[in-house]
Amino acid sequence: MTTRFRNARPCGLCQNDLFESVGDRKLTHLCRCATCGLVSVRHFPDPEELRKVYSEDYFKSHDSALMGYDDYARDRYCIMKTAGRRLDTIERYTPARGRLLDVGCALGFFLEEARSRGWEVDGVDISAHAVEYANQQLGIPARCGMLREAGYEADTFDVLTLWDVIEHVTDPVAELTYCRDLLKKRGLLVLSTPDVASLVAKMTGARWMGFKLAEEHLYYFSKRTISLALEKAGFEVLEMTSIGKDVALDFFARRLSIYAGPAAKLLGKGIDVAGLDRAAVYVNPRDILCAVARRLD
Repeated sequence: MTTRFRNARPCGLCQNDLFESVGDRKLTHLCRCATCGLVSVRHFPDPEELRKVYSEDYFKSHDSALMGYDDYARDRYCIMKTAGRRLDTIERYTPARGRLLDVGCALGFFLEEARSRGWEVDGVDISAHAVEYANQQLGIPARCGMLREAGYEADTFDVLTLWDVIEHVTDPVAELTYCRDLLKKRGLLVLSTPDVASLVAKMTGARWMGFKLAEEHLYYFSKRTISLALEKAGFEVLEMTSIGKDVALDFFARRLSIYAGPAAKLLGKGIDVAGLDRAAVYVNPRDILCAVARRLD
């Protein structure tokens, strides 16, 4: 049963203070704006709590279904393949290689692939561990901290990317507006984020892979709400589609077990026996949104 209540913190998209429950007793830490439909956590962590989340353990998590990644460094080859697909999308809109900033760059693998294709790259991430890895292991010029703390000049970048980032920030419209200011005239912003209105999310409920602990994912967008956020921040949305990722087969089988149970466990055993655990497969359950947007002047 859906109940309505007022919250001390207004909606991050429309500033309304009337919210409703999301209708799942296992997701009581979430609420939905009664006006625009944006889903968010009820209680937001403070900035210092957020910084603590993205330690080295975040990139090699004991339970990535709840928070973080299985082993981000080990999955480099999968991430690079995914990066290539996403750069293909960017280069359809911006054929000339210019300056690209990856917000939430993690260990820098997307930027490594972009650099190999001729882009001048920069990165920023809240994780000191991630930035140190990007700097020292890959030679990627990355800065540590929130985007506003990084000290980039306005009208500097041709492209900004935010891969699985916007759901982590406390004020998404303000973050996107700041991104707009960093872009050159007609600059391109490309982001991905879990789609809370997807068929998979609706069918699996609290078991959906997009749902994380309250300290990690602060917002859950749909096509409508991410479009509204981009428009409020001064962007024209050029494309909105569902995208997938290249993942290792053993990871795919483990995550599938959340939904398919015994059948997925049999698949996992077969993958192990065949020695295919680290083989890569492209998976697109159509529950991750990709938005391509142009800065408006």
